[in-house]
Amino acid sequence: TVIYVNGILTTETQTKNDQKRLEQIFTDRTGRTDINFTTGYNQSHFAGAGDLVETASQILNAPISNYDRDTILLQIYPEVTTRKILLVGHSQGTFYTNEIYDYLIAHGEPKEAIGVYNIATPAGSVSGGGPYLTSQNDKVINLVRSLAPAAQQPLPANIVIPPASADPLGHSFGDVYLANDSARIVSDAEGSL
Repeated sequence: TVIYVNGILTTETQTKNDQKRLEQIFTDRTGRTDINFTTGYNQSHFAGAGDLVETASQILNAPISNYDRDTILLQIYPEVTTRKILLVGHSQGTFYTNEIYDYLIAHGEPKEAIGVYNIATPAGSVSGGGPYLTSQNDKVINLVRSLAPAAQQPLPANIVIPPASADPLGHSFGDVYLANDSARIVSDAEGSL
């Protein structure tokens, strides 16, 4: 099962559309139909202001609350019927994929059964040592990098995606990352599975 966890200021409809687009591209490129795709929707709070505060605390490795992590876990629980899980996070969702991985491992899931793949990540690591993809032209992550303390810097950029007119910030999951490097995303995801 591939579980896509979105970043802040993303509606549930946008999240589901991004997940379906990822699923379609994955299926088209690999020919595999044995993978279940679902979303772990990360709902925005207080028009995104609550998410910005939570993200700042997550950057410092001191989340204010486990509410969103626990909500996502409860949301995906009935949908996961496989023994292998790949958590794909985007932006703030990468903090939740890391936290979900750590929670599941701490509660008895074997490390071999869970992978994490983070995209446009403000986090300084990927739980379980999984791959990540962050563009040098991602202005959101570059802003986080300029504001974060030296000890909590986001992972370094590992790709250059040209600026896109669809998203001048260079941060959108679908319009930037999937649109410009779906081959790498599919390859990394399949390798993680």
